[in-house]
Amino acid sequence: MFEQEKQLRWSKIKVGLVISLAILILFLAVFFAGEIEILFSPKMLLKAQFRHVKGLRKGAPVWIFGTEVGSVQAIDLDPIYGTIVTASINKNVRDLIKKDSTASIMAMGLLGDKYMELTAGSPAAEPVESGEMIKGVAQVELTEIAATGAMTIEKTADLVKRIDMLVQKIEKGEGTVAKFIMNPSVYDNLDKSTRTLSILLEEIKTSRGTLKRMIEDPELYDRMLSAASSIEGFSKRLNESTGTLTKLLEDPELYEKLVAASSSIETFSRKLNEESGTLKKLVQDPELYDNLNRVSRNLASILTRLDRGEGVAGTLIRDNEMALDLKETLGKFKELTAEMGQLAEELKLLTKDIKENPKKYFKFSVF
Repeated sequence: MFEQEKQLRWSKIKVGLVISLAILILFLAVFFAGEIEILFSPKMLLKAQFRHVKGLRKGAPVWIFGTEVGSVQAIDLDPIYGTIVTASINKNVRDLIKKDSTASIMAMGLLGDKYMELTAGSPAAEPVESGEMIKGVAQVELTEIAATGAMTIEKTADLVKRIDMLVQKIEKGEGTVAKFIMNPSVYDNLDKSTRTLSILLEEIKTSRGTLKRMIEDPELYDRMLSAASSIEGFSKRLNESTGTLTKLLEDPELYEKLVAASSSIETFSRKLNEESGTLKKLVQDPELYDNLNRVSRNLASILTRLDRGEGVAGTLIRDNEMALDLKETLGKFKELTAEMGQLAEELKLLTKDIKENPKKYFKFSVF
């Protein structure tokens, strides 16, 4: 009896376990809709920075290429970035998410829940590591589009109102536009100007003048281009060099010296005008110029006579033999002068010796 109750109790326990396990499996199958393997797949954390999350909630899905690859784990406020969204991503899509990938907050339909969409990034970029942060990109939402559309409609209505007022003024003949439309003289003047311009263009086309050559001949353009290139090269060399011209442009010392020099010249000019010295007479009195002119004419006459061989000096210049004789005579005169100088020196010594020892040269005896 006891054995039967024990077997019956054990059978009920086994049936309960089987039913509980079946209910659990059914619940998991319904809840995860065939994606139960995602629950056990390895994860990695990914952070994205946003200025505004626009209603994104914790637990929102994360998509890439339209496929759900994770969910939002946390949304934290940050004083620098605004908000930082931390998402849990399947590791099997790690190679698809690069360091230059971006994250966007999208809406499921017009008024649906928010989710985070990831871009793959460039193929040459490195894959993102777990815990790294990518940049978030703001997307235009329906409310912003509606606000922009309302503003556009308002501005369009204002534009229509202004056009209506302009048309009314034109119908009343007010303003320049109305006169341009209603007054035929404006058209006549434009027609006359057009004909004149046409005649002028025809004359330019058939002429050989400068204006036609400037229009048709590219030589002037080539020269201007060459000049511009030369100026550009000169400016580049001027900027790169440290020569005199660069110092003239950059160093204020020369300017200060010029200012000081101009002040000195101004002071000198004022003194020159106020004083009556030699320099002022040189500037104002023509007598010196006349004297210099007369002296230059005399000197030119003397040089002309010397060139023609007139006079002793001219003969000395032209007659080489006489010049040699004169040179020899001067040499002998120089030697004679030297001998006379030596004789004078000896006479001086003799006189000095006589003064010092007169008894040596003069002897007086009475007997």
